[in-house]
This record gives sequence, C-alpha cells and structure tokens, in this order.
Amino acid sequence: MVNAVPFLLPLLFQDAFGWTPLESGLVVGALFVGNVGIKPTTTPLLRRFGFRAVLLGSLVGTILCLVLFALLGSDTPTAAIAVLALVSGAFRSVGFTAYNTLQFADLDAEQLGSANTLSATLAQLASGLGIAIAATSLRLGDAAVSADDLLSPFRLAFLLLAALTLVCVVSALLLPKDAAGHVTARV
Repeated sequence: MVNAVPFLLPLLFQDAFGWTPLESGLVVGALFVGNVGIKPTTTPLLRRFGFRAVLLGSLVGTILCLVLFALLGSDTPTAAIAVLALVSGAFRSVGFTAYNTLQFADLDAEQLGSANTLSATLAQLASGLGIAIAATSLRLGDAAVSADDLLSPFRLAFLLLAALTLVCVVSALLLPKDAAGHVTARV
C-alpha cells in the first residue's frame, strides 16, 4: 500500500483538480520530504516506544491521512495539501522502517542473505498490489458515478486503502509489547 499514495496523488491533482504536472509534482514532493525528513528520528522512536507502539502510531496516522486525502477538494488550500502529504510521508516512512527492521530481528547472520532476497521480492509484489488495488478502485469508482464526478473515484480509492490498512493494525496489535526489543536495546 506504500506506493499507492504516490500513484494516486498526481492523478487526483491533475485529473480531478486540474493542476499542471509541475504543481502536482511539487506537492507530491512533500510526501517524499516527509519520508526522508523523519528518518533521523525513527531509531530514537523505536528505542523509546518499541516496535509495537511505533507501528500502531504510524498505522493510525497513515489511516487518518488516507481519510483526509479522501476529503480533499479542489478548493482545499495547496499549503494544507502539502502539509498533509508531508505528514503522510513521515507516517509511512516510520512504519516502513519499523516493518523492515522487525522482519530481520530474529534471524541469524547466515539467514540474512536469503531473507533479504525474499524481503525484496515481497516488497516488489506488495508495491504492485497496492498500485493495482488503487487503480482498480479508481475504475470501480468511475463506473459507479457520473462522468462529471471526478472526485468520488479518488475518495473511494483512499477510503479503501484506509480500510485495508486496518488489517495491519490488527497484526500490529498481535505483536508482543516488547517485540524485537533486543534490536533497539529496549528490553
């Protein structure tokens, strides 16, 4: 689902809001500024709160951002949209880093090579799946509304992604409170 948002936002901005590619790209760039800008704080967050709490926080924040993206309109101030994109990027980045660290936490050194290969393959599949879900929900939304309604398909796509992210919340809730505490020296 991580790559579904950068797939949907330029389409929303250009097709539904009528923005130029430059305007769209500048605002979508805020998403990636959030991704990179939060990186220095991710390890301290994991050390302070642990994987479970950080994952839950990032997932709840991601869901909230997806719902807010669904509520955007062409009259929403561009600065507010850019701030939302920045915050969304930060939440997504923290969750992505936590999941990527957690998946290797209990592996021996000899298992890391194979695990890395499997992880990279699954990441590519998940990326494609997220984009496919977003594109399919746009098409379903197009079929369900009139041709004049350009926003509803995007609203459907963002809300569907938010609902699917709830599955991740359930899996994060099932993690032990001290999951992978040895990785962050948090026991």
